Amino acid sequence: MTHPISKEMSRKFRCVGMFTLFVAVSVLETGNAAAEDWLRFRGTTGSGVASEGTAVPTKFSSTENVKWKEAIPGAGASSPIIVGDKVILTCYTGYGQDRDEIGEMDQLKRHVLCYSKSDGSKLWQKDFEPHLPEDPFKGMGVPEHGYASSTPASDGTNVYVFFGKSGVIALDLEGNELWRADVGTGSGRMKWGSGASPVLAGDTVVINATDEANAVVGLDKNTGKELWRNEGISNVWGTPLAVGSGDDQSVVISVPKEVWAMDPATGKLDWYATNGVADSSVSSSPVLDGDNVICMGGRSGTGVALKLGGSKGADVTETHTAWKGKAVARIMTPVVYNGLMFGISRGVVTCADAATGKEIYKERLPSDALGGGGGRRGPSSDYSSPVVSGGNVFQVLKDGTCLVIAAKREFELVAVNKFEDDGTEFNSTPSFSDNQMFIRSNKFLYCIGE
Repeated sequence: MTHPISKEMSRKFRCVGMFTLFVAVSVLETGNAAAEDWLRFRGTTGSGVASEGTAVPTKFSSTENVKWKEAIPGAGASSPIIVGDKVILTCYTGYGQDRDEIGEMDQLKRHVLCYSKSDGSKLWQKDFEPHLPEDPFKGMGVPEHGYASSTPASDGTNVYVFFGKSGVIALDLEGNELWRADVGTGSGRMKWGSGASPVLAGDTVVINATDEANAVVGLDKNTGKELWRNEGISNVWGTPLAVGSGDDQSVVISVPKEVWAMDPATGKLDWYATNGVADSSVSSSPVLDGDNVICMGGRSGTGVALKLGGSKGADVTETHTAWKGKAVARIMTPVVYNGLMFGISRGVVTCADAATGKEIYKERLPSDALGGGGGRRGPSSDYSSPVVSGGNVFQVLKDGTCLVIAAKREFELVAVNKFEDDGTEFNSTPSFSDNQMFIRSNKFLYCIGE
């Protein structure tokens, strides 16, 4: 099968299996999912915005407005997901939990944890042996996020967990293993480890295994059987985005220097653009603003917005570029709310008009808001992405500081909250459900609420 893509990418792209590329985020609630569930990274639709009317306290700490707090047996950067009364997340133990005492790789273990949303009591824990060797705990990659960085995904009935080289595991909501599948055991050139989260598209679990296999893989969510495998994609840690519906649905993915919109049933390009992120890697995920999809990130600091649509297989670079400009985020994924796009990086808050890309304000945070250096050490220091609840942007920094910024055109620092008693790193993006916010560190899971 030949795809009408640029010469650079067409040399790399190869499709294997029953279906071609179908990298979709389902925006439909399935199974037993409820309106207040938070079923994947950045919420059920991947927007990073809590349900309308959801509001959590803007002031909190290790003790203030904490409904409950539970110890976690190990570290991790994955976000909690919420399915009914269950809060589910992953962690790892035995190796690479402490930068000063790394330990031995053969002691590494992965864990899936389930807690009661009501009171924080642990409902179950499942432990998994890793595939070894893993990417080593050294350099500028793995030590920044660890070995449990992929947020689980759920259809409201089962939970799907990605542990990189250790594969994909499906569990029911009681923790019983249903199946597991291997999607690749290789390493990327930079050995930065796994970071992409699984997404569900109908009956397919879509895995971004570009670090393990230079591929995106589709698995049958009921059996774990591999349905298709698209190879030739590397250095992409962002999560794809499903736009439109029915026959008009496309799946948008940001890859180095290009943006693709694909038919989820066949993988053929609905349209593509050659003015994507001008870098060799992409970590930030696409976000949607009305009829525009926005992609950004990378060392180049570039961003682009593309109008949805276009003739089948067309290069829409000239016809559908809404704007091309500066990025508001590099590693983290920005959040769009009421036409405004927010990103926080290296201690600077940027607000831009999502429709034009024009900067509205750029404000450096006061030094006392940055605690022990969160946000100031470099662009990769803070891994959490901003999220919105109750008209406010919440941004967690690695040192346990949580900034609350008004989601409006004028800069307003609403609150600076610090988990001073924790003492470990915070790399996870918060989750929301029923006027509560769930934040995890390398040591605790917190439920914040009135």
